[in-house]
Amino acid sequence: MQYRVQFFSWTPSFGVRQVGRVITTNAPSPKLAAITLLNLPLDETGAPKNLAVRVWSPDEEEKADCACFYYH
Repeated sequence: MQYRVQFFSWTPSFGVRQVGRVITTNAPSPKLAAITLLNLPLDETGAPKNLAVRVWSPDEEEKADCACFYYH
């Protein structure tokens, strides 16, 4: 399935910022779409790094139905 992936970082002084551009990729699931681009683990526990990703289907352009993950 095709997904669009958007990366974000955050710092106390600059807040949340988009990193790079929106990337379109093919993957079997939203989580695998996020993992395959950077090859960093997405875990449910532990302190996250200052990097997050939002993944959505191109059919949902308003991004209301998206998945968000934090890199650990």
